[in-house]
Amino acid sequence: MNRTAERVARNDATFRAANEEIAQSAAGMDLERMPVICECAEERCTAIVRITPAEYEAVRADPTHFINAPGHESNAGPHAVVVERKDGYVVVQKVGDAAAIVKELR
Repeated sequence: MNRTAERVARNDATFRAANEEIAQSAAGMDLERMPVICECAEERCTAIVRITPAEYEAVRADPTHFINAPGHESNAGPHAVVVERKDGYVVVQKVGDAAAIVKELR
């Protein structure tokens, strides 16, 4: 599976934008964990990850970090590395050209 850095970055950024809307909607609710869409590089992924609002904000603090469902971290190929494994999700960091692109898309 050959995934270009640009396609990986743009796909992940699209999922991130959707999750930003979810986070804004959830902000007014008293949720222990909110649902977010897996931000992996698979365009057809529909996996939902449950994450606390604080965890979500911690991932968002770095524009190169993305939330993936466990096992989905390999979808980005060489364009991402795992930086953290949590209960129910994985945090990946875009690297190289993909990292530069997601920083621009922020």
